[in-house]
Amino acid sequence: MANSYYSTPLLIENGTPEALSRLMVGDLGGSEDLNEDYIRNLAFDHPSCLPINEIDTGYRDPISVCKELSTPAGPLDALMVTPNGRLVIIEAKLWKNPEARRKVIGQILDYAKELKRWGYEDLQREVARATGRKGNVLYEIARSGGSELDESSFVDTISRSLRRGQFLLLVIGDGIKEGAASIASFLQQTGTSEYTLGMVEMALYSRDNGSLFVQPRVLAKTEIVARSIFEIRDERISVDNEENAGDEFSEEDENQKWYQDFWTELLEGLSLDDPQQPMANATRKGNIFFTMPPSGGQVWLSAFFVQAKGMVGVYLRFASGDLGERLFESLMEDKDAIEEEIGLPMNWRAEPLANKLLSISSYQSYGKGEAKNPENRKEILDFLSDAINRYVNVFRPRLKRLSE
Repeated sequence: MANSYYSTPLLIENGTPEALSRLMVGDLGGSEDLNEDYIRNLAFDHPSCLPINEIDTGYRDPISVCKELSTPAGPLDALMVTPNGRLVIIEAKLWKNPEARRKVIGQILDYAKELKRWGYEDLQREVARATGRKGNVLYEIARSGGSELDESSFVDTISRSLRRGQFLLLVIGDGIKEGAASIASFLQQTGTSEYTLGMVEMALYSRDNGSLFVQPRVLAKTEIVARSIFEIRDERISVDNEENAGDEFSEEDENQKWYQDFWTELLEGLSLDDPQQPMANATRKGNIFFTMPPSGGQVWLSAFFVQAKGMVGVYLRFASGDLGERLFESLMEDKDAIEEEIGLPMNWRAEPLANKLLSISSYQSYGKGEAKNPENRKEILDFLSDAINRYVNVFRPRLKRLSE
């Protein structure tokens, strides 16, 4: 085992300290009692032991629902629900197998992708099958936690969580192995979803009398990735980090609801020619994001609003660093053909900003405050739907070839 990030715990009983011995489940060689199911069952039977507040407080107080929930991507290890209508997906893996460590992240993301395609009725059906119970089982289980829940509101909230892909994904393992923590960087590559992903280590220690001590702790978790917006300065388009965007992304609840409703309407009516393109999620802000090749968040496609300028459009953005710059330069070499295929006015920001982020964009201006005018809504929806589809059709295959 690689060096742990934690020292050996001491258990003091009757004034006498006892140093506990670290126990790796995967090193026990054929034990039928201590295995991945054991790790999973610890979390399922005692959800309060999970350090969820350290990962995302929006998923606190989870209630265990079922194990082995069937999905098109395979049975997920365990499902939990919070009283506020959030879903927690558990996948347990022993860290002994390096291949398992690499695959488990993709596996749990596949579960999230499939659940995002479900409605409440799909989830209710599979929960009923997994538990062997009848009726609105998910609601009954959530209510059993002692919360006063309105059934229709609970169903609406779960449905919204499914539609947004708003899940907490927890990968639980028995110990840290060399390189396992580096998996955290992989978690950022699907930033278009609203899920939170965390890795929890269920560290096991044995006592001389054979009893076990379990110490759950956070190994890694997703963080908010700084995204970008477009802004007009001196009749010129430029790109800023969202975190420096000022009041443009500090809307009151009314504006946030407007964005949520608009993006939901756009995405529900969006029909892409490329069936392999992952769909964005509706947000409560002025941008939505589509992942693009290669993996790792190097390139993303965004549809955006700049309300203060009355501007709407799409942009392809490249992360800082050698790879992002090389991808941008390779596309620049094919600039004339790309512009002919896109068929829209395009802006190529070839010179890096201070943070060396490059972009390609197409946009329309409606005048200050006019982007939210109901009379312009259909025209804007049609423009963004068309522009997103064109950018996906032209750039995704090129980026895929370049990254390969």
